Amino acid sequence: MTYLKFLTDLIGAQALGDHLTAAVQNLIDREHLDRAEAYQQVTDRADAGDPAVIAATRQTWVRRPDVDPDEAPVRRLYILERTDTGVVVAYTDIDAAADSYDDGTACALPEQDLAFNDHSAGAELGVELLDLYQLEAWEPFEFLLPTVGALGNVRPQEWEKPS
Repeated sequence: MTYLKFLTDLIGAQALGDHLTAAVQNLIDREHLDRAEAYQQVTDRADAGDPAVIAATRQTWVRRPDVDPDEAPVRRLYILERTDTGVVVAYTDIDAAADSYDDGTACALPEQDLAFNDHSAGAELGVELLDLYQLEAWEPFEFLLPTVGALGNVRPQEWEKPS
């Protein structure tokens, strides 16, 4: 299975298409490439699993099994925001006996990263950090929209089924 197939299965063709089209437009604007070349580069990089193309808001990334926990002490990251220079993440699963508020000696985070252990603000990190992780879940915007049945305004309240 290719990585593009995995992404399609994860979020659907429409959401993936919208995401890749936005990445193509960004590449055209930055590098002044023609559309065909930009599409080729973006789809090739997405199929290779390049986080620089794939990373987006509302994604959960889990540390790859072959990565040393000392190199990446946070097991699971949630992307709060994608920026021009990286990603703003919340640390959702830290190794060892530390909970999300523990910044003492039991915390598995290196001392220079302790300030990032703040779920209200998140930590802005370079997108290359995601090379140590693999995409686990992605909640595209479409999944957050209410369905027609959930709107409560499908028909007037006084409407009765005809006999």
